[in-house]
Amino acid sequence: MKPIGVLTCLIAAALVLPAQAGQGNAHMYKCIDSAGKAYYSDKMNPDCDQSLELNRQGVVMPKKQVAKPAQLSKPDPAVVPSGNSKQQERRDRALMATYTSEAEIDAARDRSLAIPAQGTKSIESKLEKLNTHLTELKRQADTLATQKKPLPPHLLEDVNASQRAVSGLEADLAQRKAQSDSISAKYEADKQRFRELKSAGPQ
Repeated sequence: MKPIGVLTCLIAAALVLPAQAGQGNAHMYKCIDSAGKAYYSDKMNPDCDQSLELNRQGVVMPKKQVAKPAQLSKPDPAVVPSGNSKQQERRDRALMATYTSEAEIDAARDRSLAIPAQGTKSIESKLEKLNTHLTELKRQADTLATQKKPLPPHLLEDVNASQRAVSGLEADLAQRKAQSDSISAKYEADKQRFRELKSAGPQ
């Protein structure tokens, strides 16, 4: 942090402390916030990241300790709230009541993935056709450019429209694949928990 010039401090003091100009022991405080901005006041702000006390001559006074509000003690991370335990117990009971084997979990996963898989297949088919069409349009544009002929406006419009359509389909495809990954991860976690509960046996 650059040192504060005496002239700057005197100007700030004159603006902030007009009522105390005649007092010999008038002080001012410079507060620097987290963004590095400086503020001047006649009172110390305990929330300042950094504060300096200056006298009327701009001299830095010895820093005083500012009492901070007492912080609440943090909960012990080793202590697990009872509500979470009860919620986990309910999920475990539902899991064991729904499935009798890991194969059933796999079958349920496949059924849940069937609908997004159909949508993904349809989008991939459209995307393939659109990319083929776009490649042909670009080939036509390259041929005209090689022959030093102007590109027809309709050709440029068709290329731009096709590129926008491809971008939209690719975004939709990425979203559907992310949905499928989330479904697979959920059922994989259920299968892992089912295996653990089976290994533990009846409580």
